[in-house]
Amino acid sequence: MVDHVDKKTKLLITGTAGLAFCGVLLETSLNVTFPEMTRYFKTGLGTVQWLTTGYLLVVALTVLAAAWLEHSFTTRALILTSVGIFLGSDLMCILAPCFPVLMAGRLLQGISTGIALPLVFSLIMKKVPLHIQGRYVGSAGMAVALAPSLGPTFGGAVIQASSWRAIFLIVLPIELVFGLIALISVDRESAHVSPFAWLQFLLLGIFLTGLTMGLSTLDVHGPITWLSLFIGALALVAGVWALAHQSTRLIDIAVFRNRTFTLALILYFLVQFVQIGLTFVLPNMAQSVLGETSTVAGLLLLPGSLLSALCQPITGGYLDGHGLRGLLAVGSTAFFLSALGFLVLSRHLSVPLMVLLYACYMVGQACVFNNLLTVGLQHIPAKLVPDGNALFNTLQQYSGAASTGVLAAIITGMPKASGIHAGAQAFQFGAVWAFVFVFLIVLGILLVAWFLERSLACQDKGEVQVA
Repeated sequence: MVDHVDKKTKLLITGTAGLAFCGVLLETSLNVTFPEMTRYFKTGLGTVQWLTTGYLLVVALTVLAAAWLEHSFTTRALILTSVGIFLGSDLMCILAPCFPVLMAGRLLQGISTGIALPLVFSLIMKKVPLHIQGRYVGSAGMAVALAPSLGPTFGGAVIQASSWRAIFLIVLPIELVFGLIALISVDRESAHVSPFAWLQFLLLGIFLTGLTMGLSTLDVHGPITWLSLFIGALALVAGVWALAHQSTRLIDIAVFRNRTFTLALILYFLVQFVQIGLTFVLPNMAQSVLGETSTVAGLLLLPGSLLSALCQPITGGYLDGHGLRGLLAVGSTAFFLSALGFLVLSRHLSVPLMVLLYACYMVGQACVFNNLLTVGLQHIPAKLVPDGNALFNTLQQYSGAASTGVLAAIITGMPKASGIHAGAQAFQFGAVWAFVFVFLIVLGILLVAWFLERSLACQDKGEVQVA
């Protein structure tokens, strides 16, 4: 059984994982700068959070086209495009004289990350032998997962010592180094540009944008909220119809015929939804309610995120030898205990409690998150792997946009509805309701995990599962 992966492939995977790392690092490092951003640009949290929400939305939209990009362009061309866009947009953010320019730079960075992120896992599924894919996905996942662990700490330390502009400046050479590693390792290829399903892309883009805008303005309850949700719903129906009836497809919906793939995809979305939500709520709560510095706010996520990153290669190796079912049980238990702790202790949280409960959640994520991607893609035909990979990465990024938007709306909207308009008391009141919402999502995680475990058990007995 061949388990050798050549040096060039390892360097290529390392380089592309590094590009994804830089994108995620900026995403999470900016979360702890939001209080400073609101003062610098003289605007509210609901506006500033679009630096993350808008970025993640663009990443999700770009990843939607990942399957077409991989079929139509060489790996070298995709890497060059990703690096070029990132460097240009990073300079925009460094020099931004006002919030709209900074926002434009962040949206362009979303395109760069949207190209690089799915490329990492697609290369692994194509170039790494099946029986060690879990190990490699876990290792690549560790590299990408190090970004959320380092991001808040990095952002907090930089803004304490300098300014938010320095965050973009420091990341610039890191992106360049990883881009060069990837470029010198990639093989020469040929590619043929295939027709692009513009209508489907436009409709699904309108759906994701409408849903994000609707969810992020729930605290307003104005016409824009319901209009956005209505337009998004119409676009979804039209997009699904176009996917089913047009000959050129943005995503091949045949992937949903496999029940294990579908359940793994849903669970993947929900797990990421909660994790990104916690990285938004906890640092801001530490600063706004507990009065901690941005450095402390960033550091409170570091132990849990590092623990998760270090465990992912181990759980990936366990997956290769023993399958997903045991990991699902451990992960589900960790998710439940963490969410229950945040719910029960929401009015009495301290920094040590936040660290402990977040670390508990991240142990669960290390058990299941990247392993869900591996198992899901292993259960569909090889020709559908780019489509499946695009769906996993789209939902991964969109879950972050949706989570940040929804939780920001809850934190700002619930105090207003109760007549609490400002200050630490308002944020704490909103955070309590945010933890209630997180607990409900975790109950959904447990339900989907149970269905997935049943599906895997049936496959172990030799039964064919379809969605």
